[in-house]
Amino acid sequence: MFLRRRLAFFAGVVAAGALFSAAACGGGDDEAAPAEGVKASGTLDFVVWSYSIETIQDNIKRFEKANPAIQIKLADHSWFDYHDIMATKFTSGNAPDVAYSSDHWLREWVAAGWLEPIDERCPQLAQYKGEWAPYAAEGMTLDDKLYGVPYYADLVIFIYNDQMVKQAGFSGPPQTLAELQQQAVAMKQKGIAQYPINIPMKKDDPWAIEFVYSMVYGDGGSMFNKENEPVFNEPGSQAEKVLQFLADARNKSKISDPAMLEMAEPDVVKAMGAGRHAFTILAKYNLAELNLGQHKQRGNFKMALMPGSTHSTVGFVRFYSLGKGAVDQGDAAVKASCKFMNYFGGKTGGQYKVMKRWALEKGLGFANLPLYDDPQVQQAINKWGDVALERKQAQLARVKEGLTPWWGAWDIYAREQIHAAILGRSTPKQALQKMADRWEQLRKQHGG
Repeated sequence: MFLRRRLAFFAGVVAAGALFSAAACGGGDDEAAPAEGVKASGTLDFVVWSYSIETIQDNIKRFEKANPAIQIKLADHSWFDYHDIMATKFTSGNAPDVAYSSDHWLREWVAAGWLEPIDERCPQLAQYKGEWAPYAAEGMTLDDKLYGVPYYADLVIFIYNDQMVKQAGFSGPPQTLAELQQQAVAMKQKGIAQYPINIPMKKDDPWAIEFVYSMVYGDGGSMFNKENEPVFNEPGSQAEKVLQFLADARNKSKISDPAMLEMAEPDVVKAMGAGRHAFTILAKYNLAELNLGQHKQRGNFKMALMPGSTHSTVGFVRFYSLGKGAVDQGDAAVKASCKFMNYFGGKTGGQYKVMKRWALEKGLGFANLPLYDDPQVQQAINKWGDVALERKQAQLARVKEGLTPWWGAWDIYAREQIHAAILGRSTPKQALQKMADRWEQLRKQHGG
């Protein structure tokens, strides 16, 4: 259903240099017309997951207007299916030229030979690395090679309804999981919300594992050690405590919505906005939607540091990657892809224009730290969030551990076990041990 005929560069054309101008090299920062001598156009395949496609299309139009020698063919797929669809594209001869990728797939995709190093193929793009948040730069780097330019980098955050918290008699948000339970129980008893907590844990939603990681990090725990060995299954681990908290909140105190196991991010945003819940954990950009969108409770939402002893959380990066499709087409296609990635993830006219647009219009987080000093960005964030608190949470953020070539396969299995533990079909200890066993099986299969 997702396979499509890959657009080749115009058939029968001469040398690759005729397809793209020499001006299509990576790192240029001016919205200028292509260099003289361009004799033909070419097409790049650009694959994304389905989010704000109209904005992407508009950015593409602006790029094509400034670079008429390069045409972009956009394809989008659901986030839920994206990993598997992309794997099929790469292995079936339909590899894209440029594609969205993610830190948690990096090792897998590089090991498979699907991505090309940015610092080698587009060396001028690497100049931006010093301006990226450390966790974002780390999330795009493997074996000292850079494989991406940020599309967005963001945090998993704790979101609460300030009005409901005050109505329940509390002066501020919970600082620990124990306080979260205390406030949620009070809300339930006072009839403020039947289910004060709703953290989406749909087992086929890749976000679910990120939320578990964040809760574990918030309480000072780890999922893996530096040797990528599981520590989440150790007796009394923070991971066990988090799963026990989630299971008890659903099955004992009944302070979390039982439907959380079937709800994804958009569902929870709607439910929070309607006032059905007071607490959730989501990617930060959802806070902008809750406070600016058409919601009954609009304007009542705030972020708090992740509950726990250390308040850490997951910092993640999604990025533009150079696919093997461009390399297969030749140097001219690589240069054009670099030019395109620079426009979307780098500077144009000395400014991070596309990144700034995402931040202003959609509330997306960014890796590009200089944007925090932009008055327009500061003003925009403070309309729905808190710049100072966001920076503080970012400083405490950590990249996901265990990002090996087999992490993706393990993640799918892990989410199934987490789902079972929250349902009460297994104990947290049993679920975590199964996750550890599966990890070792995959490690052996991959020769790790």
